[in-house]
Amino acid sequence: MTSIIESLRLLESAKTSSVELVAEAKLSAQSHAALNAIAWVDWDEAHQSALALDAQRSDAANGSAPPLGPLHGIPITIKDLYQVSGTPLRAGTRAALPDLGMEEAQAVQRLRAAGALILAKTNMHEIALGATGENIWTGDVLNPYDPAHQAGGSSSGAAVATAVGIGFAGLGSDTGGSVRIPAAFCGLAGFKPSFGLIPLAGALHLSWTCDHAGPLALDSADCALLYEVMAQRSAAHGTVGRAPRLGIPVDWLAPRLADEVAQAFEQQLASLRSKGAEIRDLKLKSVLDRAWDCYSAIVRPEAAWIHRAALAQGAEGFSDAVLAPMRLGEQMTALQYVDAMQEREAVRRDLYACLADVDALVMPTTAVAAPQRGQTAVTVAGGTISIREAVLGQTAAFSMVGLPALTIPFARSGRLPLGLQIVGRPNADALVLALGKWLETQGVGLPAAQGVDPLD
Repeated sequence: MTSIIESLRLLESAKTSSVELVAEAKLSAQSHAALNAIAWVDWDEAHQSALALDAQRSDAANGSAPPLGPLHGIPITIKDLYQVSGTPLRAGTRAALPDLGMEEAQAVQRLRAAGALILAKTNMHEIALGATGENIWTGDVLNPYDPAHQAGGSSSGAAVATAVGIGFAGLGSDTGGSVRIPAAFCGLAGFKPSFGLIPLAGALHLSWTCDHAGPLALDSADCALLYEVMAQRSAAHGTVGRAPRLGIPVDWLAPRLADEVAQAFEQQLASLRSKGAEIRDLKLKSVLDRAWDCYSAIVRPEAAWIHRAALAQGAEGFSDAVLAPMRLGEQMTALQYVDAMQEREAVRRDLYACLADVDALVMPTTAVAAPQRGQTAVTVAGGTISIREAVLGQTAAFSMVGLPALTIPFARSGRLPLGLQIVGRPNADALVLALGKWLETQGVGLPAAQGVDPLD
């Protein structure tokens, strides 16, 4: 699997072309069709777009066209909750959707302006309200390392498409972990920037106070490039000039992790200590437990408000699994919602204070490896917990308070990848991305498997 940055070098040296990259993506899509990553694609249109991009590259080389954008000719997929000109938008549901007010989402426009080839739209968990990638309307998106297991969600198709080479990255969204969870389950990097830095205009919200746009890609460097394009700000000032100080919420993690995840994480921490990283134990159990307690009390009523017209008209086209939490959101009182918002502010203050003395928090992205499809509970050190808490519980707090967070692959449980999550201080996006790059240079990655193709 080739990174965006390496592919750009190949394009610049005429060792490949956008037409060839689209042809390779098409072949991969055909080979991996059973994984169900793609919601919509027009291969003829993609080929024509590639021809035009190659012609622009040729013209730029001889000085008859303006300089090329930083993503010129790179195929990228888009989660099917973003408006993309000339394509349908279904968001994984059969319910009527609200008017998004734009022909094309602003983040997609920025990718196009940078020269990206918008290749396809990807399947997702229905209306982004779930973390498994299972969907009765579109069919489940399957894990590329083992199709019996979940791909993660809600940006499931974006992760799977990228993992198997249908494009070089995917634009996803993350309300409680929906970029980081599928990235972790599919052996990718996934970046959720600070709240509001990548615009969501022209995208279907789930929770407007928790939603983030973010990329899924091969590694931290690719995520940084995509972030720079979509956020329109530089990440170049992010540097790791010394071995970092990393905080570990030990009291919170201890009962939450499955044995194989805990063992892999301890081995990773030992390796980082040997490379000079300072590892600090932090007591965050109370804060993160409170964050989990108020997360749903914010997301569910906001989701119900966004879809209020469809709910008022009988909710036809929503699956039972998605309708149930929205109905709970409808039943919440204004005082309950305000209480949850106030509790979030308290959690935010406490998390900011804990981050003041470290460069970042580090922890497994999920408490377990990708569960089997249909699985509802899992055994961890502290007993049995729901799949929702084992997966979403590791990531939701940091979306809820808008902190930048990156996942990179760091180990395996059998065939299945495990993700390492890096959470930074407010607006320290460049540092989080730099820490991801530093960790990758220190050997953090899928052991003896960097570059091993899924399903081999």
